[in-house]
Amino acid sequence: MRKPLISGSRKGIRVVALPLAAAAVLLTGCGSGGSDKATKSDAAQAQPGSGENEAKDTPARVSVDPVDGTQGVVPGKPITVTADSGTLGSVRVVDAQNRAIEGTVAPDGRTWTSTTRTVPGAAYTVTATTRDKKGVETAAATSRFGTLKADIVNKVTLRPANGGTFGVGQPVSIMFDHAVKDKAEVERNLKVTTTPNVEGSWGWTKDQSGKDRVDWRPREFWPSGTRINLNANLAGVASAPGTYFARDYESTFTVGTNRVVEVDVPKHRLTVIEDGVAVKTIKMSAGSSEFPTRGGTHVILNKNAKETLDSTTVGLGDSYNLPDVPWVVHFTSSGTFFHSAAWNTANIGVANTSHGCVGMTVADAEWFYNRVQVGDPVVVKGSTNTEATEPGNGFGNWQLTYAQWKAKSALTG
Repeated sequence: MRKPLISGSRKGIRVVALPLAAAAVLLTGCGSGGSDKATKSDAAQAQPGSGENEAKDTPARVSVDPVDGTQGVVPGKPITVTADSGTLGSVRVVDAQNRAIEGTVAPDGRTWTSTTRTVPGAAYTVTATTRDKKGVETAAATSRFGTLKADIVNKVTLRPANGGTFGVGQPVSIMFDHAVKDKAEVERNLKVTTTPNVEGSWGWTKDQSGKDRVDWRPREFWPSGTRINLNANLAGVASAPGTYFARDYESTFTVGTNRVVEVDVPKHRLTVIEDGVAVKTIKMSAGSSEFPTRGGTHVILNKNAKETLDSTTVGLGDSYNLPDVPWVVHFTSSGTFFHSAAWNTANIGVANTSHGCVGMTVADAEWFYNRVQVGDPVVVKGSTNTEATEPGNGFGNWQLTYAQWKAKSALTG
């Protein structure tokens, strides 16, 4: 018997159901005509598996859940198509844009179940056929249904967005436009695969912006050359009552050079280390005793060749406003940067006098800017600021031990 054909694709999920009554009529198998009464000799002559017995089989019927004409179906609810005799020949479920939903057939060939979800506010059409014991198509039917419209459609921001090469400290990060109440259900539908295989865990935090965020970080820094793929299979998932995702998301990136920036606050020096070898040590001026640079491990977030440094944006009132400062590299969201500091040349390599940033000469800052990449870890040592940076302040994930980080997963235990 030929294997039932199931067609579909992961994206654009929209479904329709088969009407039970219509299916019962349309999906009726061949039956014998004439009298219902069989003679004794007829019964004696009929052998199991013979064509005559097959002709007397119960007509095939197909049922679909949700039933035909149903509206307001909960998004993500599985669709099932069942043949009560014979087997399913083909099942196809598509939305109004002809985007298909995938599914699988049970071993007995009689039940098809969707494996991708319906999305909110969508109309779907189901078409199905049955086959008899000889593999002959007996009938076909079509059914339609619609899903509940979401009160709110949740969307996400991925970092990295997709593609590119990043440092060994770069986590996979998903930030949500709207609050996530069912964190466990969302996390169950997130998958990170790595080549080679690397141990890691999801952990939930609040981004500096106040939005919910979930990051996946490895136990230790990524091995150089690792390829990371995120599949966020969120279409049709409810993140809160009445709030649904309408699509899936995917991101892939590669890990580049094993580079770590070490900032030694008491020595007024930073060192760029690649593959365990110090490639350059640079004089710098870190935060003063009043505004000590944040200690611990951070991650480079972004770089700007020129940027205005304005104290009002980091909660320091009108302390300073420095337009068009060249070679700025961020390593917290709250305003801790590497940058050139031509106005502070006398203190570079001698004293820590900044408001928390790490200042260098223009020439060293340019070299540093061109050398480092987003995702490189920044390890600040010897700071008098012992308060741990929150994980959501930039990528402060590395402020925690791996055990502490794993405890932030919604699926722990």
